[in-house]
Amino acid sequence: MVNKQFMLLFILFILIVTGCGNRGIPVIKQDVMDKKVSVLMLSSPRLSDAAKQSIGQALLNWRGEHFIAFDWIKDVNSLDDSVGAKLKANTYDYIYVIGNELIGPANGLIAQGLTTGKWTLLQSQLDSNGSVSTVSDQASTWQIDAQQVENLKTKRIQDLLAQKATVEWVTRSDRPIPSVWAPSEEADHIVLLDNNDQWFQQLSFQTKQHFANWVIFYTPVTEAQVQKAKTLGVSVLDISNALSAELNWIEILNNRLAMMTNHGWQKGSFPYSEKELLELKIK
Repeated sequence: MVNKQFMLLFILFILIVTGCGNRGIPVIKQDVMDKKVSVLMLSSPRLSDAAKQSIGQALLNWRGEHFIAFDWIKDVNSLDDSVGAKLKANTYDYIYVIGNELIGPANGLIAQGLTTGKWTLLQSQLDSNGSVSTVSDQASTWQIDAQQVENLKTKRIQDLLAQKATVEWVTRSDRPIPSVWAPSEEADHIVLLDNNDQWFQQLSFQTKQHFANWVIFYTPVTEAQVQKAKTLGVSVLDISNALSAELNWIEILNNRLAMMTNHGWQKGSFPYSEKELLELKIK
C-alpha cells in the first residue's frame, strides 16, 4: 500500500515537473544557437563619452535581444600584439574598429590574415583630408562623404571671394590652388611651404604688399603655423581643418546590427547616410 502511494506521488511529481519545469526560464532554440554570431569591438580613447555610451548600450542590446556574443576592448591606443593574440585565440564573425587613428593599424592586422572574421572600419571624425586616407580592400569602411566635405569647403571659399576679400594662399606644390580662385596673374599671392623655412617672412611681406585681409591655408598644417599667421593681424582660415562633423552612433550601430542579422556585409568604402551624419559644418 505504501509502495503504491509512493509510486503515485512520484508519477504526479514527474507530471508537474514536465508541465512546469521550463515556465519562466528562457530557452534558446537550436536554430537561434546555430545562427549565433560573435563580435570583437575595438574603440579609440579619443571617442566622445556619448559615443562610448552608445557603443556600450548597442553591445548589450546585441547580446540581450539577438544573442550576439561580444568582447569589447575600449580605449585602445594601438593595435599591438595583444590584439593579434586575441584574434588568434578566438573566433569572431565580425571585428569592428572605431576611430580614425586605429584604421591604419587595422589595415596591417587585416593583411596578416589572423582571422576569417569580417572587418568593419568606422571613421569617428574628420581628418585633415576629410576622409580615411588608407582603406583595406578586405574591409567594409564607413566614412564621412569626402565629396560633401569638399563641396562645403568650396562654398566657404567662394563666399569669401564673393565679398571681394584679398587673400594670401599658403599651400604646397603638390596641392595647387585652383585657377578659378588664384589665376596665374596672381601667383604672387601664393606662398609655398615646401622646403621654405622663410615661408612666414614671405607671407608677412605679401600680406602687407597686397593689403590682404585673409590668409587661407589650403594644405594641412600645424596649429603652431596657424597661430603664427594670426600674428599678422588678418583673418586666418585653415580650410583643411575648418569643418566639424557630428555622427549619430546609435543609428550607425543599428545599421551595423541590421547588416549582421541580414547577412548584408560587403567589403568596400561607403559614405555615412544622412541619418548617420547628423551635422557637417564650418567651425
